[in-house]
Amino acid sequence: MFPGFVGIGAQKAGTTWLHAMLSLHQDIWLPRMKELHYFDRKYPTSDAEPRSPAGRPSGILAKRLAARLRRVSWATLGDRLRRIRRQDLAWEFKYHFGDWSDDWYASLFENSGGRLPGEITPAYSCLGDAAISHMRSLMPDVKLILLLRDPIDRAWSHARMDLAYFSGKRVDAIDQPRFADHFLSFASRRRGSYPEMLDRWLSHFPKEQLFVGFYDEIEQCPDELLARILHFLGVRATPESIPASVRDRVNAGEAARIPRALERQLAHMYVDDLRELAARYGSYPQKWLERCQRSLTGTAATEGRSA
Repeated sequence: MFPGFVGIGAQKAGTTWLHAMLSLHQDIWLPRMKELHYFDRKYPTSDAEPRSPAGRPSGILAKRLAARLRRVSWATLGDRLRRIRRQDLAWEFKYHFGDWSDDWYASLFENSGGRLPGEITPAYSCLGDAAISHMRSLMPDVKLILLLRDPIDRAWSHARMDLAYFSGKRVDAIDQPRFADHFLSFASRRRGSYPEMLDRWLSHFPKEQLFVGFYDEIEQCPDELLARILHFLGVRATPESIPASVRDRVNAGEAARIPRALERQLAHMYVDDLRELAARYGSYPQKWLERCQRSLTGTAATEGRSA
């Protein structure tokens, strides 16, 4: 059984909140583990990074085992096993040590018990044509959920996570040139180039199968956003289906305001994308564009850049 819906991103745009909220719905089944990483690690994340369509790590046993272990650290696995329910142990073993294949991926959802199965892996937003095409061939009717965040805020949050949080350092201990380099990296640019991302996915899936929401809605009207998502998925979207925790912050990072010079760098990088995004959707992207333009002109104080 393949999932009926997939959250494809974007990274740092509220997918942890989405996983938490959908996991509470009695008509939806999600793995306890967010981010299965099947399509991005089995297939290339871009056409410039080809890997074998067979997907399985090749070569000697050591290489295959190393690929399995890269899915999760031993510390993380140990913590999960201590907290997990006994009936979920088989799923955990299958996920961490099973052979990668389309059948293996489908088997991860076989215990959904009649509920709508899904998964959320924000790295999927960066998939290349080969992986997206393969997803379409396996799940032609799958519904896709894409949450977008102001790309300047997203890039700043991404850089802080990689350079400060993962290294155990304070944000103010990181030199600005390191942040600047991170903004220019393939990983950051790929995750923030929303028009290109949308075009890539919509070249394989009809627009009716793609839900686009905005991070700002999680902050301002999360109950309305969740109701729209539930309606899109075709499950109950009554007031009783909206959990009381819908307004709770999930996986919130440490607030740190972006230095003006770095903000201007990002504004230059994303202003053209924001013009295109605002033309498509108006609403929140239009506000992002206006903030971006103010950053470039320096005519007003920055707003909301400490997320």
